[in-house]
Amino acid sequence: MAKLNVLTPFNIELEFDIAPLGKRALAYFIDVMVGVVYVLVLHLTILETAIAFEGLFDVSQFFLITLPLFFYHFFSEMLMNGQSVGKKIVGIRVVNKNGNAASISQYLLRWILSLPNIVFVPVVGYVVWLNPWLGFMMIGMMALPDTICYAVTKAGQRIGDLAGNTVVVNTKHSMDIEQTIFREVSVDTGYQPKYPQVMRLTDKDINNLRNLLQQKRTKDLDTYTLRVSQRIEAVLKITNDSGDPYYFFEALLTDYNYYVQTK
Repeated sequence: MAKLNVLTPFNIELEFDIAPLGKRALAYFIDVMVGVVYVLVLHLTILETAIAFEGLFDVSQFFLITLPLFFYHFFSEMLMNGQSVGKKIVGIRVVNKNGNAASISQYLLRWILSLPNIVFVPVVGYVVWLNPWLGFMMIGMMALPDTICYAVTKAGQRIGDLAGNTVVVNTKHSMDIEQTIFREVSVDTGYQPKYPQVMRLTDKDINNLRNLLQQKRTKDLDTYTLRVSQRIEAVLKITNDSGDPYYFFEALLTDYNYYVQTK
């Protein structure tokens, strides 16, 4: 299985499993079925009533079917953290190439440059409705450029992914940068670090502190973190003014991020 390796500013390498083409195709098929079921339900309920009123049926069909299906992939990925219904079921999602959640502009770019998504409405609304086999053949033909692009790119990216700088990864084995020692530190707020000596610690030392902060607090862990805190104070010749080793570790992580992100 193809991998995407991302090196963080802390020299920690994150590894992502690239979503295989079969999973992506299955997710898209599920999304198409979601659209078909949605259209069927509306036709049997609301639109069945609207058809009796002149002009109301066309308006209802445009706002209740055409627009929702047209923007389905864009809004679902934006609101569901890079997933549509199909992607969630098969266990894949869209992230940017740094391992973080994609931005709205990235979701928009990959949606605009996805030919199958653009023709999602007419295919589902008309061709699939009239002739399912023909409809899915058309979807396959429209997806051919993206399929070729997926095959020739190292990270399995289609045209929209290349433009938006995104990748589709397996959620069960993926890990993003927020799961590392990364902390967002805004220089604009005038943050002043307390411990410049923290840069004498290694990336491994900092990651160990982060792991301690993530563990469930117990009496034994409190005793251990206190000893670690005292050791750090002795090695770096600094003082933990708070008296709380957990607060001290958070301060060290924040200061470390500040210096890494501003150097």
